[in-house]
Amino acid sequence: MASRSLAEAAVPGGASGFSFSAAAGPLPDEVAADVAAACRPGRASILSLPFTSPAFRRLQEETEACLRRLLDIPDRFRVLFLAGGASAQFALLPLNLLGTACRASYVDSGCWSRRAIAEARRYAEVSIAARALAAIPDAAEWQVDPGAAYCHVTSNETADGLQFRDFPALPVPLVADMTSDLLTRPLDFTRLSLVYAGTQKTVGTPGLTLVIVDEHLLGRARPETPRVMDYGAQAGADSRLCTPPVFPIFVAHHMLQWIEAHGGVSAMADAARRRSDAAYAALAEGEGTYAISVDSAHRSHINPCFRLADEARTALFLNAADAAGLHDLRGHPEVGGVRVSLYNGVADAAVDALVDFLRAFARRGSGPCAA
Repeated sequence: MASRSLAEAAVPGGASGFSFSAAAGPLPDEVAADVAAACRPGRASILSLPFTSPAFRRLQEETEACLRRLLDIPDRFRVLFLAGGASAQFALLPLNLLGTACRASYVDSGCWSRRAIAEARRYAEVSIAARALAAIPDAAEWQVDPGAAYCHVTSNETADGLQFRDFPALPVPLVADMTSDLLTRPLDFTRLSLVYAGTQKTVGTPGLTLVIVDEHLLGRARPETPRVMDYGAQAGADSRLCTPPVFPIFVAHHMLQWIEAHGGVSAMADAARRRSDAAYAALAEGEGTYAISVDSAHRSHINPCFRLADEARTALFLNAADAAGLHDLRGHPEVGGVRVSLYNGVADAAVDALVDFLRAFARRGSGPCAA
């Protein structure tokens, strides 16, 4: 074990093969190399950069400017760099947005939206505007409470494989959890009032949550909201009311620059469509081996999810995939099945290897297990 790096010890199969983990996306090689170089010991190491320094302020300003360019964020929106994961926002949204209202609407679209709903019910009367299981109902069919402070959607359900292709115009502010698909497609901020996302999947590493919020929603926090969790207070302090997550912001800065240098969000969207189309085509060719429950019009470009038609073969499939160097394909524990994560940093070679395996497994049955 002493001869293995920590990274090799932590990743199933060591340094070989590809990870399709839904929990965290890989960094492109050049981004990882730049980050690693910046972590070397010394006065200039990013690991000891004070958040009070002019250097960090420049880093934060450049990171925000790049994010604004990539997503074409209007001036009226504030960008907050908050510590922690996106799940914390399940509670912080009602605390910050309810104001004098006590009602909020949510779309139930799968595992993560249900977690958000359960947390919001601790603070608000929650109505279900729509249920999106195998498909997303047309917005005309939604029953949004007109007295709700906001309506919440989970744009991409990583555990269920369902994704919103676009967002409807609603009579109340629309809030979107985009943790798993931010910067994988353009956004229309004329329809969105708040977007939040943990950065570990498509923008960098764990520990940072981006909140992009219309300034008109600031100043509504309930009195009991801790100041460091108050969107308005953090906006007034440029996200430095407390120590911000310096290292994840640095990684996000490099990842955003990489996205910009590789064609921007439109290029990321093209790549996501191309990769997911290849995966879904291989699954379709394996009809009788694989089963997909989500309607084709609403299948995720980022997290294709499927099951083995014979559920008893799921373990066989996962073991064979792992032996072939295709790791972390097990479905979410609450949902089961198989899920593929195609975040921005996933290499085309990984997708090619996965597609070949899907076809081979369907064609040869248990053959790949013997490989």
